[in-house]
Amino acid sequence: MPVRNSAKALVLHDGKILVNRCVSRFGDYYALPGGGQDEGETLTEAVRRELLEETGHLVTPVRLSGVYERICQNREGGLSHKVYFVFLCRLDDQEQLVPTEQDRFQVGMEWVDVKELRRKNLFPRAIRDNLPGLIGFGETLFLGSEREK
Repeated sequence: MPVRNSAKALVLHDGKILVNRCVSRFGDYYALPGGGQDEGETLTEAVRRELLEETGHLVTPVRLSGVYERICQNREGGLSHKVYFVFLCRLDDQEQLVPTEQDRFQVGMEWVDVKELRRKNLFPRAIRDNLPGLIGFGETLFLGSEREK
């Protein structure tokens, strides 16, 4: 089972966080923008590329805020192993560009108040439950490992 790195972004602006709004067979949820690291690409390059593709925003990663891994069943019935690298990012653009490649379940993007986001269905829950630490601490948090059975 190969491990897939995923670079995610916490983009703060005026007390709000940029999130992707998603809909799947499990219902509505939010996710941090970002995605899979391509071969030969650094994690910071991946997070910048993914943000531009999914949201149309240009960002600069400021620091690695957290690391989280998840092993679960994939759509084909096998196992999927993802390691999420969560970067606190600075918004660099004044005007949003047109998103070019949204995620499979993404139906839009929103700026959600930080306090309100903690009460929303933000995936994965480890990120939602640790938002204050991911935003406020100067050190990287290990958010744990999850294995679905």
